[in-house]
Amino acid sequence: MKSILIFLSLLLSLQLEAQFLEFGGSIGAFNYTGDLNRFPRPSQSNLAGFGVFRMNFSPVLSLKMGLGYGHVSGDDVNGVDILSEERGHSFKYGVLAYHSVFEFHFLDYRNEKKPNDWSPYAFMGVGFINLNDVGPTYEDFNHLQATIPAGFGVKYLVGKQFTLGAEIGLRKTFFDYLDGISDGDILIKDYQFGNPNDDDWFFYTGITLTYVLYKIPCPFPYIPNQSILMKIREH
Repeated sequence: MKSILIFLSLLLSLQLEAQFLEFGGSIGAFNYTGDLNRFPRPSQSNLAGFGVFRMNFSPVLSLKMGLGYGHVSGDDVNGVDILSEERGHSFKYGVLAYHSVFEFHFLDYRNEKKPNDWSPYAFMGVGFINLNDVGPTYEDFNHLQATIPAGFGVKYLVGKQFTLGAEIGLRKTFFDYLDGISDGDILIKDYQFGNPNDDDWFFYTGITLTYVLYKIPCPFPYIPNQSILMKIREH
């Protein structure tokens, strides 16, 4: 943790004069893939939202942090195979999610000398999720899990004080029990059987609006009036 703080301090010192800070929020939907869903199903999307804080180190690189909440769900309706149809499992619970990602902009959309005020971007970083309102089948599993968020999006500069963005992101987990299905003792939990070699994933698709805080440079340097200073010293 100490090395991460030192690294961020160095980045901040490099671009302190040109740095923009942004605060805002994002609204969108969570979705999931795993033993119940091989692909994200629009019908199983659930409302989710994030609070967002962004630091722009340069025209190319930004660091975005987000904390949000939403629900993840899935079921065996229209299952992927006969086994899943017989299993008939379903789940839905709350997910508290945090991420810290670096964003790479492909265009210099903040430069007033260039005609474009938008840019596609890609992002990747680290994150955590905490499972809430889960059933007793999760009692043997840690509710706090690490994730690797990654994805792409598009940003648009609205005037000089707002940034509007849309993105699609995935969260790679290291956990095969997001949906409550994994390889287990079916004599104890008769629905707990799936593919143990595939970890579960969940996705976030959303729209973000942030307010830009930036330092307005003074066009003229301050030069003290020497004659006034001399009069003060004489008195």
